[in-house]
Amino acid sequence: MTMRLCSGCQTKVPDKVRFCQACRAERATPTTDGLRLHTTGYDALLDRLRKSLRWQKLRALIVSRQPFCQRCQAAMTEIVDHIVPALVAIQQAQESGRWPYDKYAGYFLQTNLQGLCRSCHGVKTLEDKAHVGPWPSVVEAFDAAPKRTWTF
Repeated sequence: MTMRLCSGCQTKVPDKVRFCQACRAERATPTTDGLRLHTTGYDALLDRLRKSLRWQKLRALIVSRQPFCQRCQAAMTEIVDHIVPALVAIQQAQESGRWPYDKYAGYFLQTNLQGLCRSCHGVKTLEDKAHVGPWPSVVEAFDAAPKRTWTF
């Protein structure tokens, strides 16, 4: 029987299984607001957001602004990563009340996005899974970011 690593916790699982029992149970447990407890990986909602035209345009913008990986500064950007995991960012933006007409504004905040190479993204994903404690506020990062000044 061939084995592979669980996509959640990197333990051994049979080749045709993506997640171990513990990770599968964790991914299936919803919170009171319908968001999963596990903050990494894609579910149906995040998959729909990731395939949206809005995300594709934003992704292209981030890749053009950050052509090199923001961690190693050596490899080319391949993946646009959420610094604070996407579900947490969505929840923080909703709780702030700043974007009442955009339920998923936290997913698209540029201040929470970075370009990474594939290997650095893998390392960061494992760090996110091991994260303990509260996540930094994406709303505070948005407020602290420099704003464009328009002159006419």
